[in-house]
Amino acid sequence: MSGKEQYHGVKIRSTVRAQLTLCDICGAANFKPWLEVSLCGVSNQWIHRCSTCGFRQIRPRLAPEELSALYPADYFDPAGWVGYHDYAREAQRRTRDAYFLARRMRGRVPNPRVLEVGCALGFLLKGLQDAGCNVDGVDASPFGVHYATTRFNLPVVCGTLEEARFPDESFDLVIQKDLLEHVLYPRQHLLETCRVMRKGAELWLVTPNGEANLRPLSASRQVSDATQRDLPLLDQGHLSFFSQRHLRRLFTECGFTVSWARTIGVRRGLRALGFLPGQQRFIRRAARVDSSVSISADRDSIGDHDFSGLAERIDTAIKEHHNFVRGWLPYYYIHRVGKTLDALPTSTALGYDYEFLLRKD
Repeated sequence: MSGKEQYHGVKIRSTVRAQLTLCDICGAANFKPWLEVSLCGVSNQWIHRCSTCGFRQIRPRLAPEELSALYPADYFDPAGWVGYHDYAREAQRRTRDAYFLARRMRGRVPNPRVLEVGCALGFLLKGLQDAGCNVDGVDASPFGVHYATTRFNLPVVCGTLEEARFPDESFDLVIQKDLLEHVLYPRQHLLETCRVMRKGAELWLVTPNGEANLRPLSASRQVSDATQRDLPLLDQGHLSFFSQRHLRRLFTECGFTVSWARTIGVRRGLRALGFLPGQQRFIRRAARVDSSVSISADRDSIGDHDFSGLAERIDTAIKEHHNFVRGWLPYYYIHRVGKTLDALPTSTALGYDYEFLLRKD
């Protein structure tokens, strides 16, 4: 049976739960410790490397409750120490992305139904909805869902795609931008993604170049591991580190065909890889934490009662970063040309991110 057919049976789901040690790419049980890191500054974890295919991933895998603890409300705080703090700047970027995605989808499908997994604060979904798409969203962050629903009235589910349990063949387009590196089971996640897509539907997927993510951490280890008092910091909670070879194998075996692919953010990638000056900006370190304290123990620095306050701070930051020129339609096309010039084929592996457009077979 194919991976797609097996996934729909109860037996494969039991097998997946039982075989937690297997590699998501090649299925081998051959992981070796590679680098100890600080995960979001709250947990000491080991990145392991598969000796068979070279895939690197945080092992042992986190439990679901540990995963959700990595994304408290302060993950989005512009003044926070770890997490992703650029969402205020993302508002206009995501609106621009929505413009081109909506144009593409309306040219293929009338009234397209679109799902964004990992929709964060909902900027891209709002742009797509305003452009005439029927949208749904999923995000693991309660604050992200709070913001998307209260600010934009978007239909967003809090949790993972697997927990959302959308019906079979529901969507014409699925968007997963900077998500795959965060999920606990990448192969299982992609099989679930395929299940909810209609035949011929598209998946727009962006995920980091694993080598560009990891090389600064490795350089940091060489500089100061002698003290053993701090660790390289994984500040955005990435759990998996893919090469383009790993990704293409996953896509094929999970039911997708690659329509086009490229590596983007070449200048940034060259700096992270150490080929241009500036690698140091990607290197951060954090103190070791008491290994007896669980990941979820001390992560509620901003609880539900503070959601409104943080949402207002993000509103203010969005206004401060709003730029009239960036909202000008000709700028969309000028920026698009610039992004094209900052991209190369995936085989070069020089960009900071991989970008794929996939089609469900």
